[in-house]
Amino acid sequence: MSTSSQPGIVTQTELKEEKKPVASVLPLDVAPHIVVFDAHDPDDPHQWSHRKKQSTIALICTYAFCAVFGSAIYAPAEEQIRKRFGVNADVSSTGLTVYVLGFGIGPLLWGPLSELLGRTLPCHIAWFFLIATSACSAFIEDIAVILLFRFFTGCAAACSLNSGPGVIADLYSNDLHAMGFASTIFAFCALSGPCFATLFGFFIAGHTTGGLWVLRVQFFFAIAMWPLLFIFPETYGPKILQKRAERLRKAGRENAWAAHELHHKTVAQVLKGHVIRPFTMIMYEPIVQGAALWVTVTYGILYFFFEAYPVVFIQQHHIPLQLCGLLFLFVSLGMIISVVLFGPLVRLSEWVRVPLIEREDKRLPMEETHLKVVIIACLLLPVSLFWFAWTSGPETHWIAPALAGIPFGYANTTIFFCFSAYTSRTYTLYASSASAANTFFRSVVASIFPIVAHSVVDALGTKWGVTVFAFIALAMVPIPLVFVRYGPTLRARSRHAKEAREAIARMHKQRDAAENGLGASAANSVGGDKESVEVSQDPV
Repeated sequence: MSTSSQPGIVTQTELKEEKKPVASVLPLDVAPHIVVFDAHDPDDPHQWSHRKKQSTIALICTYAFCAVFGSAIYAPAEEQIRKRFGVNADVSSTGLTVYVLGFGIGPLLWGPLSELLGRTLPCHIAWFFLIATSACSAFIEDIAVILLFRFFTGCAAACSLNSGPGVIADLYSNDLHAMGFASTIFAFCALSGPCFATLFGFFIAGHTTGGLWVLRVQFFFAIAMWPLLFIFPETYGPKILQKRAERLRKAGRENAWAAHELHHKTVAQVLKGHVIRPFTMIMYEPIVQGAALWVTVTYGILYFFFEAYPVVFIQQHHIPLQLCGLLFLFVSLGMIISVVLFGPLVRLSEWVRVPLIEREDKRLPMEETHLKVVIIACLLLPVSLFWFAWTSGPETHWIAPALAGIPFGYANTTIFFCFSAYTSRTYTLYASSASAANTFFRSVVASIFPIVAHSVVDALGTKWGVTVFAFIALAMVPIPLVFVRYGPTLRARSRHAKEAREAIARMHKQRDAAENGLGASAANSVGGDKESVEVSQDPV
């Protein structure tokens, strides 16, 4: 190591070569030596092997699936719970409502913690509470306790949903194609989990009594998943570098620090990013509002169907209780079709124009070009709802409303993919805040749908009850058309998008300014290792 007073670089190569403490070599008054990743650093999540990345994505997707699985598995047992505890339909439906509400409240805690503590520790804490709260709701025979702890379980389950996009970005932020594919798989697991949960829930409810066994299955599922957390690796780069710097300081290199530690965010700054800014964006950003509205309606209707399907297929078509969950496989099939077709449709959107919306004399930016894929989904959603509504009666064969689940599943998933990608590209550096705003609004509003489902169906019947939501979806079709036509103008006028662009510009300017001065210093510090100099320019 050089004793130069200029800022230095400590790499993994030096860590391995260091044989003894160097406190006596480095004066205490020198500038800190920044710990960074080498070009081929095995600790850098970007440099992990393909297999390790895949196994990490598989783990977080499995945890997300288990988290949302616990929400809908409750729905098939609602009638048994009503009889067991002597409550009405609205009270029994609250068990589903409060769980989904927890999805919106939980990230207000887990978001800041994931930035302060990394990805793995919050997951360990959350999963412990998920198991504990699941046990309370599964084994304490009191409806008030069940509902209370269902809410806490939803809050704990939200951690894996909140961590998933962050883990994917940690692994693939330098490979947009791979990041897009991993995000698609994660979103599919998060959206299809409730559909597969009903498959098990109706079967369990049909072969048990009392209604609590569906909750116990969720508890046992969470227990079975717990050991896998201990092989879940840390993917948050700043946390990995912080641990490396701590090891170096223990070895005597007292001036070794991660950049993350030197520019430590205050609690107020973290809360601003994860709590205050999302609320500001949902109030003042038209793009966030439009995207959140569409995603919320589709997500809410999915949970509305968990209450409406038993009415349509069990009461009106006399499908056995234990087989009713099979009907949700049609929705899952639509979601799979969306995953398969999403990539080709995005590429096709670059060549196909939307008549009357796109200007012939001007080429759309890539953000709006790819958003054109969502127009098909936004049209299919009301079509699928009209289809389901007017074939739901007993005079029509049960396969007709069941098949309506395919276009609904496709629309549900594609809408989620497209609007999430659009807001991320629009707000770049503030994409997590836009996602948090979307998640909070979606979960809070969608949590109301299971409660109102019984009132709507009882008052209007399945035909007109579902038709109401079809008309709502139809009225929202202009939103993506407005975004495609006027999206560039909206993005240019957006205060948060402008702030994000300016912040990125400052980061690039600082990186360019540091490149000249950092090169000489790094050469002195690490013996002129060119690869280390290049990696040191990364803000991580």
